[in-house]
Amino acid sequence: MKKILLILLMMLMFQPVLAAELDFYPNEKAFESFLDNGRSYHVLPGESEYSKAWAKYLDEKLSRFKEKGEDTIVLVGNVYENSKMMEFWHLTGLPYEASLKPSVIVLDNVVFFTGSEENMYLIERAFSQKYAFRTQEVYGSFLIGILLVILFTFIFSKNGVYTHFFYISTVALIVLWFFNSNLFMIDEGFLRSTFQDALLGKERTPLTWVFGLYFSIYSPSEEALFILHLFLLFLIATLLFFIAPKSYRELGFLVFGLTFASPTFRHSLENFNESLFEVFILVIVLGIILNAMFTEETTKSIKRTGVLSFITIFGALIRPYFVLIPFFMFLAFPTKSMRNYLYLGLTVIGLLVGSLYFKIPFPKWPLDANFDYLILFVKEAFIQLILIIYVVFNFKTLIMRMRGGKALLFYLFLSLLVLLPVIPEIFPALILVSSGLVVRLILLFQASSLGGEANLQEL
Repeated sequence: MKKILLILLMMLMFQPVLAAELDFYPNEKAFESFLDNGRSYHVLPGESEYSKAWAKYLDEKLSRFKEKGEDTIVLVGNVYENSKMMEFWHLTGLPYEASLKPSVIVLDNVVFFTGSEENMYLIERAFSQKYAFRTQEVYGSFLIGILLVILFTFIFSKNGVYTHFFYISTVALIVLWFFNSNLFMIDEGFLRSTFQDALLGKERTPLTWVFGLYFSIYSPSEEALFILHLFLLFLIATLLFFIAPKSYRELGFLVFGLTFASPTFRHSLENFNESLFEVFILVIVLGIILNAMFTEETTKSIKRTGVLSFITIFGALIRPYFVLIPFFMFLAFPTKSMRNYLYLGLTVIGLLVGSLYFKIPFPKWPLDANFDYLILFVKEAFIQLILIIYVVFNFKTLIMRMRGGKALLFYLFLSLLVLLPVIPEIFPALILVSSGLVVRLILLFQASSLGGEANLQEL
């Protein structure tokens, strides 16, 4: 029987390694039994930097299932850099080269988490969808969530008769969607880059820096990201209400509906990845611009502009198109105030300084256009496109002289639409911007039809 198992393992070992492939020996049930057997464990990493980083993750993760002790040795890395693994490796009956492949090998008193620097991150897949929340995490998150819902419900109750009812419905829909889906997991690209770099202490991107701080406060585990994921979705849905004009805040529910009606948009947020943060930062930037008062040359206005610039810079270091927003401010909000110059100057300088420390994901040159996503956008944002085209062609005069939030969203919509074939990652942002734009254009049409010229600037 041992020979048969050995032959099967050898066959698996020499097969090409596919993306997101993690092998279990003798099988995944043996690993699940290890998690539930009640025996204590202690983790021993190798000498390499990546081995120590992932050992830290494993120590934290296993502590949610088991007590720390001396019953079971958990070895991390491979035989070439972990002397203890070399000592016990003969128990597996495998050649040394097999330890370079991402795998989980469960024996009686020893468990091996193997891999090399290129694929060690795949050991996380052993715990994907395996959660063990601590009591304080559950009650703490629930309490914070309830307090935030109450706070925003109170805020929205002052913006229209029904806004807070629509808001509560939105929160309920987000919670139902989140807890009735099994697709929420850490994206492989995010796992390989940002998550692993945060464990290693390498600040290659702004997100790596943020997660380095997050993991120093909270545990580097799926549970920590699950809770953060839920709160980010909740905040995105909440901030969408601030895309609608203040006097028509209840239409934030329409912005939410049009945005989340896109299957691709929802899918982009189902996995924990950069798109989640891109959308989150975008709704914050738009929410500040569309709601804050910047007209006066006051210390408060300067502080707001500074905060707005910092958030925009952070977004631009993730997706460079964010740097377009300060330029569009000149067109959408023409004013003699220094606000626009300050916003543009701080953003450009911040982006240049940030590029010295972080790697900015500019599209590779020459640009390779792929119109599949443009076609997909037409299919999934058909309602928005029809309404936008209708308003543009029937109210050309109004469109040419419109200012304010509607103009900013219109310019941003056109630029993202042009960039979509060469930067498909901006698809979620385009869906969001088009949904906010169509709501404001509908109100523009309504105000002009009713002769409400005085209210046009608010839109």
